[in-house]
Amino acid sequence: MPEAETPPRLRLELDLPRYAEIERRVAYDLTNLLLMQNLELQHYFGLRAEDYQVFMLIGLSTVQKFVRSTGTDPGLQDRTPLPSEHASAISRRRISETLGIPLETVRRIVANLLARGMIVERRRGCLSTPGGTLTAMSAKAIPERIARRFVAQSNTLLRLEVIKPSDRCQP
Repeated sequence: MPEAETPPRLRLELDLPRYAEIERRVAYDLTNLLLMQNLELQHYFGLRAEDYQVFMLIGLSTVQKFVRSTGTDPGLQDRTPLPSEHASAISRRRISETLGIPLETVRRIVANLLARGMIVERRRGCLSTPGGTLTAMSAKAIPERIARRFVAQSNTLLRLEVIKPSDRCQP
């Protein structure tokens, strides 16, 4: 039996001339979307802005290597907590450098997050989330709401003809 051919994936691209015509509107819509998403997440986690940034960086660092690896286990793509052997970590110093926050401020925030059980120190200087963050968020449909808002914004950009299907499809 012949192997089924994979259909090309639709790709979108930015229509730069159209974007330039309505750049203020697009910039407002996208910035507003990002701000509202961040405020919702900040409220969900009960964190102030700077603490939230530190927590999000730790959370993303926890899954970054796993998500970017080519041999990612398809059984770990859902909301099931990522086993600790697949988790990555980040140091306080790296957080400070990435966010441009003084190291002492990062240390204070990390101490608070550790005390609240929101992060763990797997070994000296290696911070990550304990597992289950996505599961808890999913129970309140937060990731789904975020995805729906991004889809809605993409549809708005399509309607405004700022993004369009690319002539180049990828297999």
